[in-house]
Amino acid sequence: MDYRYSQTWFFGSEIQRFLLNYINPGCRNTVLEIGCFEGLSSVFFADNILDHPESTLTCVDPFLSITNNDHQDYLKNNEEQNFDYNVSICKNNTKLDVIKTTSDIFFETNEIFYNFIYIDGCHECDYIKRDLENSFRFLEPDGIMWMDDYLGGDSIRIKRVMDNFLEAHSNELTVIHKGYQLAIKKV
Repeated sequence: MDYRYSQTWFFGSEIQRFLLNYINPGCRNTVLEIGCFEGLSSVFFADNILDHPESTLTCVDPFLSITNNDHQDYLKNNEEQNFDYNVSICKNNTKLDVIKTTSDIFFETNEIFYNFIYIDGCHECDYIKRDLENSFRFLEPDGIMWMDDYLGGDSIRIKRVMDNFLEAHSNELTVIHKGYQLAIKKV
């Protein structure tokens, strides 16, 4: 597809390279994505793991509707328009539910459990902690939660928050990938 984007962060990412080792595209997949930016990860999921008739993808991102967004330097062009365009032309686009709000607000009313959750939302430690806890609560048993920026950005702070989460839930999860990104499987 001829997707529109201004940043190439997703290309060559660990999730793009390794996800299909853990997720069966032919099975029913209920996917939640926290933080979408221009939708390159969204369309990757839609194009690759939503082929089952009952598969779905819920995309949650407030875009520019909050003023303390940690990506303000990047959010000055057409990110939301690129996202809207990209998801409109991707394979399986009818299986997407786009919710333009914060993850905190989304989780207040969410009742759906997911077998795969990708977290690449706000990079502030308080938000990361809440996204991890809220997402894990709605992750199905044997479900996979994949987190971006484990060793990126302000890596010491971000890594500490994620390591604290791993320690707090050590009896409930197995680490399946650890690199720039971190992935766990709920047991």
